[in-house]
Amino acid sequence: MASHVLFQQPTAAGKGVLITPTAHGNLMIGPTADFTETKEDINTTAEGLAQVREKASMTIDHLPFNQVITSFAGLRAVPEGGDFIIGENADGFIDAAGIESPGLTSAPAIGEMVAEIIISKLHPGPNENYKPERRGFVNVNDLSREEWKALIEQDPAYGQMVCRCEKVTEGSIKDACSRSIPARSLDGVKRRVRAGMGRCQSGFCSPRTMEIISETLNIPFDEVTKSTKGSKIITGRNKEDIQ
Repeated sequence: MASHVLFQQPTAAGKGVLITPTAHGNLMIGPTADFTETKEDINTTAEGLAQVREKASMTIDHLPFNQVITSFAGLRAVPEGGDFIIGENADGFIDAAGIESPGLTSAPAIGEMVAEIIISKLHPGPNENYKPERRGFVNVNDLSREEWKALIEQDPAYGQMVCRCEKVTEGSIKDACSRSIPARSLDGVKRRVRAGMGRCQSGFCSPRTMEIISETLNIPFDEVTKSTKGSKIITGRNKEDIQ
């Protein structure tokens, strides 16, 4: 329904309700911009979602809101001075704060600027072992049937479908959990290979994904978390405490 990011008239609070096609073929619609004094207030609301529907429909009519997979909310720090805050504001502490809407496109330049601050302060030498590129993850959606078949012959795990919505295989999840910086949670796997990102929001694939994380990282099944520490998903096995 959209091949480019579509903006509406910006307001003082931001760039308004956008319609954004993703690299994976979905649409992202939003956000609202409501000021809040409480940084823990990250709930979605019926009023906010209705506002998104109303304003987005001014850009594209008949958007399929009955097919929404999930909704998100978050906080964006708005600097009082109206500009990015980048610099060493305490000894050894470099701020990169108040980065608003242009932050994504500005990120490479901000990274170079912060690197220059670090170099001028610590005078580090070049790391001869640094590898600027990493091996990408296999997405079977991008393979021909012949390429996928050849991959399965090398590693049968790539023939075991775990996430049916996004077509993510056991092989891809194991790969995500085996890197130098491994995925250690359901959200970690989701962000790397998209398992759980689809229509059912991991309702189908999460138990098997948890098993693969447990097996690959050699951790107890009930220690697998959704995201950060303290977000355990299960407390034990069915009937295990029955005498």
